Amino acid sequence: MQLLKSCFISIMLAISSSAVFAEKIDSLNIPEVQGDITLDGKLDEAIWKQASKVSLDYETRPGENTPAPVKTTAYIAQNGDSLLVAFVAEDPEPAKLHYSFQDRDGWGNDQVGFKIDTFNDARKAYNFFVNPVGVQSDSIEDDVSLSEDTSWNGIWFSAAQITGTGYNVEIKIPFKVLRFPDNSDKKTWGIDFVRFYPRGYMYRLAYSPQRRDINCYVCQIKKAEGFEGIESGRNLEMTPYLVAQDSKTRNPPAEPAWQSEGVDWETGLDFRWGVTDSSVLNATINPDFSQVETDAAQLDVNTQFSLFYSEKRPFFLEGAEYFRTPFTLLNTRTIANPDFGAKYIGKTDGHSFGVLASRDQQTSFLIPGSLSSSLARLTAADGSDLESDVFAARYAYDLGEKSQIGGMLTHRSADGYHNSVAAIDGKYMFTNVDELRYEVMYSDSENPEQLQQAYGIAPSTDGLGYRVNYSHNGRDWDVFATHIDFDNDFRTDLGYKPQVGYDRQAFGVKRNWYGTQANNDFFSDYSLQVKGERVTEYTDQKLWDLATVTLNANGEYRSGFTLVGNVSYEFYQDNWFPQKYYSHSGSFYPVNALRVGYNIRWGDGVDYRNARAATYQEYGVYSNWQVTQHWSFGGEWQFTDFDVEQGQLFKANIFNFDTRYQFDQYSYLKFVIRYTDVDYNAPLYSDPNQVSQETIIDRQLLYGYKWNPRTVFYLGYSDNGFEDNTVNRFEKTGKTFFSKFSYAFQF
Repeated sequence: MQLLKSCFISIMLAISSSAVFAEKIDSLNIPEVQGDITLDGKLDEAIWKQASKVSLDYETRPGENTPAPVKTTAYIAQNGDSLLVAFVAEDPEPAKLHYSFQDRDGWGNDQVGFKIDTFNDARKAYNFFVNPVGVQSDSIEDDVSLSEDTSWNGIWFSAAQITGTGYNVEIKIPFKVLRFPDNSDKKTWGIDFVRFYPRGYMYRLAYSPQRRDINCYVCQIKKAEGFEGIESGRNLEMTPYLVAQDSKTRNPPAEPAWQSEGVDWETGLDFRWGVTDSSVLNATINPDFSQVETDAAQLDVNTQFSLFYSEKRPFFLEGAEYFRTPFTLLNTRTIANPDFGAKYIGKTDGHSFGVLASRDQQTSFLIPGSLSSSLARLTAADGSDLESDVFAARYAYDLGEKSQIGGMLTHRSADGYHNSVAAIDGKYMFTNVDELRYEVMYSDSENPEQLQQAYGIAPSTDGLGYRVNYSHNGRDWDVFATHIDFDNDFRTDLGYKPQVGYDRQAFGVKRNWYGTQANNDFFSDYSLQVKGERVTEYTDQKLWDLATVTLNANGEYRSGFTLVGNVSYEFYQDNWFPQKYYSHSGSFYPVNALRVGYNIRWGDGVDYRNARAATYQEYGVYSNWQVTQHWSFGGEWQFTDFDVEQGQLFKANIFNFDTRYQFDQYSYLKFVIRYTDVDYNAPLYSDPNQVSQETIIDRQLLYGYKWNPRTVFYLGYSDNGFEDNTVNRFEKTGKTFFSKFSYAFQF
């Protein structure tokens, strides 16, 4: 009750607060022009002479609102149907321009673009950027969660041209791509123009200055006025698709023969409707939830809790920010095989909402615990997968200048089973750098006999969880204090919360310093953080005491380095394990086209399968190399050596390799390898069935053509296989030929 009372008081304080954070910001007038532009990067239309013109005068990184080292001019206007933006990016050494043909959202090149806060709420902004050969990048920036969602993809148009003095860019954003208040009055939007200029440092040049003593970015950008009478329109979009797939599987040595049902043809339809200027309905019939992008290999040996894999499927990615909460209460990767989906998202007058409904042909979720988690998969009486209904809803309300309160509901149910979660969360800004965040969650579950027998849980369970966090994020000092508490029976079957049954207290202090180019400082910024943490199980047994010191630095050659030292005492299966362990990582660009990085971890650990002390060493290197403007590759190697008193327990090698040839900004050919090899010292394991060696390999060859994010063509082949003690050579277990075509019709 004391917790609920505290949350109620903080909510009332937020609602009644009227603290003023905004500063006087000059507005830019956006003129309405007649006609249209030809996208060619030449800027030779009369429209640009009528457009408003601004210059990007500030270097906001690594400098702190210092004069920009190069000249950049931006032009902006609107013609009733679209927002029109152009850039002239001058460069004293145009031969040093860094750019490449690549897939959408390939950051790191020379780029120009702009940010617009269409609701003028100083919380979220659309980002649109283009590199010198016209490759687009877009995202949604969120000041509330301090995150940027690069998975969002709009259908917009651009062109670029490299000149003798730099490069030019023209951009056309149809208003139907954007969401904004549903009225015909004069509108005020937040706006900023930005240029990324990689030359030793990754210089960030901007139209709006950026203060480091204010803990938000969208709240600081300048304003633009105009847009009378514009409409987003109903923005009706229909995207039919066709998928052909020929898959063969086998399970050697027990089933060495290939099994196949022949070519599987699937058709379906994705539907997108802008119901109002500020809300969108997405629906899908017989959805194609195939995942074209391959997950990177991760080491899943000697881990207590299930690994997290991010979402990559387009339907779930669009509007994902509307469902974001401090703890991940909706992880759409748990919706494994849906046969339909519908989603409605929107915002108006400070109220934002999202509703998602689906039916999943497979019901799988995490069974969390205080020391470990497991993956459960429900089956029907005949052994087939149990279907379940899925529902999620999120609502948030903006309070004052920077605060917010929200609620979340999730529900998953099937015959004899359900899990429901209700949550309230909020953010309250005391000052420009001080904030309080809180979240209270309650779960209720009906557990079928299958779960009761497999995991020893009661027929029905419920649990409460909460989190309270205070943080001060200033220019020179950062301070935070966190308290988290979860009952042992809390469970979010649509989310990702692998650990429950504990409470955690943490406190940390960080000091920030900044270098200057005037003093020829190599590091542009560096920091030292000290943190303490204690975790206690629901039984009142202390599980973890931890003290951490972290040194971080960023500098020339676009470099970043981190050194971490930890001292801890960990309780596991009735034993205390004192530990000292360390890590060091870094990356840099010796030249603009090549990034090289490494990571090292070493120290004391715990063998969780056998509850004994251990030591480990991990080494990793990675590289991303833009060999030519069209060809690139990336490689990552990670080695782990894990030892106990009796000798080496296991060693592991993980290798991820990607190479891509980008023919132009639309089409590419990609080859991917995911390789995991683990050697076990089987006699040191208590399990008599422990294998001594296991190798897993996944490969994919893919041709893709993307006219826009939803008009695509894919043709590819993938296979996978393994090798361990049960076979005497590498054996393939699956191979697939696949093709997909979709076309977005816009009305």
